[in-house]
Amino acid sequence: GNGTATVVFSHDRNAGVLVMNNVAPPSAGTVYQMWLLGANGPTSAGTMSTAAVAPSTTATLANLGSSTALAFTIEPGTGSPQPTGTILAELPLS
Repeated sequence: GNGTATVVFSHDRNAGVLVMNNVAPPSAGTVYQMWLLGANGPTSAGTMSTAAVAPSTTATLANLGSSTALAFTIEPGTGSPQPTGTILAELPLS
């Protein structure tokens, strides 16, 4: 698809906002999972189900810490403790 994902963040505030436009929802039985990437490996930043993904979707990110990037994978069911799917996108947080 031709969807876009943009993240606006502040390390001073330790938070960010993700904005997705025209991103196709994940297929049934899967979710998009967001991961904060840093020195301690990937940490889940939440999931988006098919119903949660609209033509324009926003998600709040907390506890950025020393994370250097935000990544997305497709995960089965309600998400995974660690990424199992291919990284669809990676957005720098620096």
